[in-house]
Parts: sequence; C-alpha cells; structure tokens
Amino acid sequence: MSKAGNKSEGADRVVSMEQSLCTVISNAEVMTGTYLMWLAAPGIAGSAQPGQFVTVRCADLVLRRPLSIHQSSSLMRGAPAGGEIALLYRIAGKGTLWLSQREAGEKLDVLGPAGRGFAVPTVAPHPSGATTTAAPVGVQGNRHQKPEGLLLAAGGVGIAPLVFLLQTVLEACAEQATPRCRLTLIHGASTAAQLHPFVRDQSSPFTAGALLPGSNRSRPSDLPEGVRFIPVTEDGSAGRKGLLTDVLPDFLGDADRVYACGPLDMYRTMAEMSAALRGAGEAQQSVKLRQCQVSLEVRMGCGFGACYSCTIKTRKGLRQVCRDGPVFQLDDIIWQEVKI
Repeated sequence: MSKAGNKSEGADRVVSMEQSLCTVISNAEVMTGTYLMWLAAPGIAGSAQPGQFVTVRCADLVLRRPLSIHQSSSLMRGAPAGGEIALLYRIAGKGTLWLSQREAGEKLDVLGPAGRGFAVPTVAPHPSGATTTAAPVGVQGNRHQKPEGLLLAAGGVGIAPLVFLLQTVLEACAEQATPRCRLTLIHGASTAAQLHPFVRDQSSPFTAGALLPGSNRSRPSDLPEGVRFIPVTEDGSAGRKGLLTDVLPDFLGDADRVYACGPLDMYRTMAEMSAALRGAGEAQQSVKLRQCQVSLEVRMGCGFGACYSCTIKTRKGLRQVCRDGPVFQLDDIIWQEVKI
C-alpha cells in the first residue's frame, strides 16, 4: 500500500491518494452492458467525496481506467466494518471488458480517491460549540424557510457519481436533523434497459440494502422515500420520452442547486440552453445552469496530473480534468474546445 498527496490548483485541501490491492466483493451486470462492482477499499472509502474517482489497472494494459466512485459504505448505516466502495461502469473497451469478467475474491490494483468532487454545503462546527453561518444542506438561513431544492441530472452511466452525491446529501440532512431536502434525480438513457433499476426503500436515510446483512450486494442501491426520480428514455420505453435536456427546463424552477454528469453533447446543449434563457430574459434560470456543477469525462493518461493529457480550456485558463476536476462549473468550460 502506498500513498501520495496531490494539491489541486484552486483547491483548499490536499487530495491524499492511496494505491491498494482491493478485493472484489461482487461484480454483476445491473443494466445492459453496465456493471456494479463492490470492492473492499477501507482507505479509499473513508476519505472519498462525491464526484471523485479511482483509477484501476486492467490486465496488462498500459493506462489505468478512471471510474467514478458510485457509493461508499462509510455513509451506510448497518454496513459491515472494513470500508467498501462501489463502481458503476459501462463496457466501453478492452479495459472495462476485462473488468466485467472479474469475480469475487480477485484482487485489483486501485489508486484513489482522485480529483476534486462536488461542492456540497455542510454545517461546520464552531469552536464555541455553535454552528457557523454557513447553512447546512436543506436549510437556507433558518429552519423556518423551505428545504433547499437540489436537482441532479444524469445522462447514461453519468448516474454513477450522482448516487454518491445523493447518498452524501441525505446523510448530511439526517445528521443535522434538518427539514428534508427537495431532491429530484433525472436519469436519461436510450432505452428502459439502460435506466438505473432503483429499488424503492421506505426507510430513511439512504440505506443501500446492497450492503446490509443478508442482502444481495449485486443489486443496485435503494432509492429513499422523498427522492423524486424522473426516468427519461429516447425511445419512450419508460418514463418521459426524449432527451434529458428536453425535460430539464421543467424542473429548473424548483431547484436551488443543479448537479450533472453525462456525455459531452448533453453539456453543450445545457450551455446553449443557458444562453437562450439569458437572451429570453429568464436570468434566474440561466444562472442556475451556468453555476451547475458538472462532472467531466475525458480521456486520461496518468490520472493524477503528471502527463497533462486531460488538459482542457476554461475561462480561467488551462485546467487538468484529473487534478482540477473532474467537477467544474458549466459556465467555466469552453465547450467548443473540449475534445474527448
């Protein structure tokens, strides 16, 4: 086991990465061509933040494969001790095909957590014992105001980091005993078979039955009561018919914060949508999209900032996705210059 520190430019914390041989606990296909893998990774599980990723060595391939952290057992009540993480990945080449063939008990070379994740509002304890003026998730200034609205938009396998974000937000709300956040999760896919097969769980907060004693870890996470799930399919086989970006404007009005993860075309459409709203005098809706936190997926080499192969152009200059991201504000990126 080895550790390395990497301070992202503009970040106020050092990202401490750990390289470990992690044991595969389970690995099963949960959507067409998409697999859910649980790994025993205590060091990573304890420090991972939503939006961060790990890189996995696949067979004898030169480049490691970057994969978003889908869940962490550190936030799951009733989870066994030891620390585990989940990876949700789609077969897209030799590396992920090899990964899909791994079985329980095998070891994988994993490095992480890497990158800068989503900014999630929390309450920081004040030295005097009082809370700071920063409002916790779900509270805007005082407990008498309505819970904060969070809109999560996932395109395809982009659902992976957003489930971890959902898990984190719900746990923060539960710990602070705040009013429930108004959480909306939109998942867009080509067909019903490619939608995340959430199982409705009536308990609170996020229980993720895949880790509870006696349960099947190969099934996806439970979706807690109170989370509004909006499925969207291009062929209309489930939920609303169309693209995620077709229905996104319908939910912006109720959102205070927007988070997204999906393909490049989705982000470009969102950027165009923001400009169109601004031009139509819908300034508030436009700002919500411009400040939307997006998790960017590009080809990576080293995965920790040494090779510069994932460099992109932003309004603040050149940035590395693996080190300064993968999470950026939508309006910061010069989308016409992004190459994947």
